[in-house]
Order: sequence, then C-alpha cells, then structure tokens
Amino acid sequence: GLMLMESVTPDEVKAILYHQSWLHLDKQKLGKLISKQIQANPDSTPCLLMRALHLTKRDSKKQAMNHVIDVVLQHGETDPMYEYLADMYCALGFTILKTTKKLDLALTAFASALMHKPVHPVAVFLIALCSVNVYTPQAIRQFHHYIHTAPTGHHWVPHAHYFLVTLYGQQDPSVRRARILHHYNMAQQTDRNRLPWFPLVSSGTTDQARRVYEQVMAQPDTNDASE
Repeated sequence: GLMLMESVTPDEVKAILYHQSWLHLDKQKLGKLISKQIQANPDSTPCLLMRALHLTKRDSKKQAMNHVIDVVLQHGETDPMYEYLADMYCALGFTILKTTKKLDLALTAFASALMHKPVHPVAVFLIALCSVNVYTPQAIRQFHHYIHTAPTGHHWVPHAHYFLVTLYGQQDPSVRRARILHHYNMAQQTDRNRLPWFPLVSSGTTDQARRVYEQVMAQPDTNDASE
C-alpha cells in the first residue's frame, strides 16, 4: 500500500501507518510482528522493506534500503516487491539526500527508478529537486516534465509550480512575467484543491515564490520570451 501511494518519505510513512485518520496502527505491535516475520523468513522483502522504512538512524536506513533492493534483485520477477523497485529506489535516493547530501548518489538512485519504471512522477520530481541548486535550466525542464506526466491531483504538483516561479525569477523576471504569473496562479489553484492528507508546501517555498510574484506585479508588463 505504501508503494502504491508512492509514499517514500519518513513523514509520509509515519502518517499513513500511525495517524488516527489513517491506519492508526500500534507502532510497538507492528514492530514486533515485523521482527517475528523476518526471524521466520530472513528474505521476506515486504517485511524487510517495512523495517527499513521504520528506521530513524539515517545510515542504518540507507544500508537497510540497499539490502532490500539487493534481495529483490536476487529474487528477480518472482519477488512480490519486484514491481515496486522504482519506489524503493526513490526511497533510497531520498534517504541518501537526507543522510549524505550527495546529489550524484541520489540522482543515480532516481535514475535507477526510471529504468525500472520510465513514467514515475516521484522520481522525476526528486530529480528536479536535486537540480534546483545545481543547474537551473535542467531543474526547469524536469519540473515541467513532472507536471506533464503526473496526475493532476498528485501531491507534489503545487510544489513544482512554486519552484518554477522561483526558478524563472532567478532569470529575468520581466522577460518571464507570463510564465511566473501562470505558475503562481497554478500553484495556488492546485494547493487549494490539494487533498487534506497531502503534505503542505513549506513556507520557505511559498514565501520565495510570493516575493518573485510581487516583484513581477510591481513591474510594467512586457512580452514573455520563449522558453
């Protein structure tokens, strides 16, 4: 279920499993059940994955995610988690970002996700996120690719529009006026339509975008150049 929902971040896993508006499971009992199942079957990849997603120590979590992926690859298509390899690679990449901040290793994990599942909105979004502080044109292309391939109500669509506002603002805001206004309006619209259990866009992201928007609105209108 976590893989089907593309829930790979620790906050998402915690909310889905334990929040009272979701499954509202008993964390201690679930932990004991997972440990018991792994003792009985050390190669049970569903249980290995659940244990990996639960780990709070980042280095341990990265090692655990790598181990799950290795076991699944050894089993091949007969493994019940094989079809979710892309999601596991995304979880690994996200863990690497939080643990080591090594963009090259994280990007390798996200690229592996796309090798197993070429249309994977989460992987594309995370690649775009990695590119934000590295190469603006690449980040812009990837956020556009994410928006065009993700379902309309996908939980990171508002985030992508806000990021595009900020990224276009780093170029020439007067030249990119139409694009900035479009993505800011789309960010607010998709944010209003966001399902209540989807993550809020951080205030840092919205504040940056709002400043760009206000700067553009204070300037006279000019023709928008092509991308």
